[in-house]
Amino acid sequence: MDCAKETGQKEIIAYLDRIEELEDGSATAVFYVEDDEDEFRQFVLPADFLPADASEGDYLKLIISREQEKTQAALDESREQNQRTEVSSQDSVENLDSNLLSPKQE
Repeated sequence: MDCAKETGQKEIIAYLDRIEELEDGSATAVFYVEDDEDEFRQFVLPADFLPADASEGDYLKLIISREQEKTQAALDESREQNQRTEVSSQDSVENLDSNLLSPKQE
């Protein structure tokens, strides 16, 4: 059964290979997942994303899905910023044009 088609989610089973401590005091979790061609791919997440009881050697289920409300809010905000930038740019061009066209006062 393909969960992605039925629910809009993707489930991934990942092997937690190790947790690496970094120089800055943080830690990363190194995972391996098997792809459709039986190849293993590595990816890294901050270790503080792990469940409290997770440890090296565990298999974890990761569920990925779209967050529609946040996506839409980000798109709306981006459109608003673009519109403000276009208006600001147009005002600048109009001011530049009027400065270039008006005779200099000396």
